[in-house]
Amino acid sequence: MVESPRVDAHRRTGVVTGVRGLGGSPPYQVHWSDAERGHDTLVYPGPDAHVEHPPGGTGAADAEEADAMQTTKRWNVDVVVSEESEGDSARTWAEVGLATDDGTALRGHGMARKHPTDMDVPEIGEELAVSRALSDLSRQLRQVAAADINDYSGLPWRPT
Repeated sequence: MVESPRVDAHRRTGVVTGVRGLGGSPPYQVHWSDAERGHDTLVYPGPDAHVEHPPGGTGAADAEEADAMQTTKRWNVDVVVSEESEGDSARTWAEVGLATDDGTALRGHGMARKHPTDMDVPEIGEELAVSRALSDLSRQLRQVAAADINDYSGLPWRPT
């Protein structure tokens, strides 16, 4: 599987049909399952790629591989931006939301103001408001991690 770097594109999946490197290392011969690619290519996997082994292996080697298998989760952040203008000044608000499979739901907030003497470039207000909302979300996520570390280890951790 190769994860998409963009939210408007889907991950690519394929089947490894051959291993060309020594000792099971890349490159891999992959048959892509998506309709547009549906052909074989030689792949040197990058950091956005991972290999999933089919469940129900039959031998000890399969059990060892299952223990070393990676897992991938996708978290999506929802971003809402609104702007309010009053004369020559404007305010832009952003709210970002994160909901994970384990039930964690967080919301970050950010705001930017346009001074009456500033040029009217709405993108700048949006960028500042969203960056501040993401920073707020990041701070909250560090606090959740700190609480989880404390719960599981019994040792306090203070996010920096």
